[in-house]
Amino acid sequence: MRLLKKNGVMLFWALLFLDCYFIFIQQEQYHAYIKILLIPVLFLFIFFNARKKNFTRSKTLIYLGLIFSWVGDILLLQNDESFFVAGTIAFLATHIFYSIFFYRVHSIGGSTNSYEVTIIATIIIAAFAIFAINFFNEDLPSYFKLPFYIYLAAIGIMAILATNIYSNRGKQRLAVQYFIPGAALFIISDFVLATHKFVYLDENFLAVIVMLTYGYAQCFLAQGFAKYLKG
Repeated sequence: MRLLKKNGVMLFWALLFLDCYFIFIQQEQYHAYIKILLIPVLFLFIFFNARKKNFTRSKTLIYLGLIFSWVGDILLLQNDESFFVAGTIAFLATHIFYSIFFYRVHSIGGSTNSYEVTIIATIIIAAFAIFAINFFNEDLPSYFKLPFYIYLAAIGIMAILATNIYSNRGKQRLAVQYFIPGAALFIISDFVLATHKFVYLDENFLAVIVMLTYGYAQCFLAQGFAKYLKG
């Protein structure tokens, strides 16, 4: 317990780099073993750092988001289109729970400059979404187009709500250091994942980038969650 509370992030990074190494040398079996340990390490890191009797609803949202991330990780290990769609749905649930958490931390309109921050974030996310739709339009299979659009909207909303926390003076540091970078890296990771899945299928180094940016995103968010739940 003490190891995870104090050094959970270091343990996570050690496992993440090991996982990226196994991806790079194409040792899929070892990659699978390590990958399924990553989210549980972050889960326990947050759990042991959170106040036991406070933030009950926030902890529930965070834990559910992490559980669905873990389920998504397992599903995406399978080389099957149905599992890929199921994994996407699992991560869709993650973004919904994270979005609700961010909104509870600071709602849109909850401060004087909240609308300004939200509008700027929305413009940036919308521009990226338009670019992503145009980029993948010809390569996306028909069965995945609707899930892709829904998922794109969900992760965009999550990023907007994470950015909105910046308008809360008391939570600006959490937003700048953890929530905004975490949300941005999540988007980058998913963009590279889709590129590797549907456009450049044979470029193995992209799989390493996907895992590294995804791990970095979850780690940023987990550290932010832990600091918030400490009170």
